[in-house]
Amino acid sequence: MKPFLRGRVRAVPTTTGGKPKARLVRRLTAITSSAIALTAIAIAPAHASWYWATTGGSGANLRSCASTGCPISAASVPAWTGIRIVCQKVGQSVTGYYGTTNLWDYVVWEGGSGRPEGFAADANINTGYSYWIPGIQVCQ
Repeated sequence: MKPFLRGRVRAVPTTTGGKPKARLVRRLTAITSSAIALTAIAIAPAHASWYWATTGGSGANLRSCASTGCPISAASVPAWTGIRIVCQKVGQSVTGYYGTTNLWDYVVWEGGSGRPEGFAADANINTGYSYWIPGIQVCQ
């Protein structure tokens, strides 16, 4: 070693003897595993916590349960109004603006006074889907 570098430079381990090579393999394995995990997270499908939709030409009544037997608890949402669907469930079969269905949506109306929410018949909601919305949870 040159006199001016003495004490300042560590010797680089060689790959002979097995230990430095094993350390290199462990490091590369850890880096590769991290990269795979990050890639899996990046390409995993997102699960929506809510879905944007609009009421149909008849509007929608927000109820405390998935049945017309329950009172209109929160509000009557006007026609063509934007709403958020939080979850869906099967309930009473009803006929509305978009046909007949037994699917009900739990809706939050951001533009309503006091931010009303409740169940609305899917037959009165334009979701863009003929039945269940992919990624939306089932209401309990």
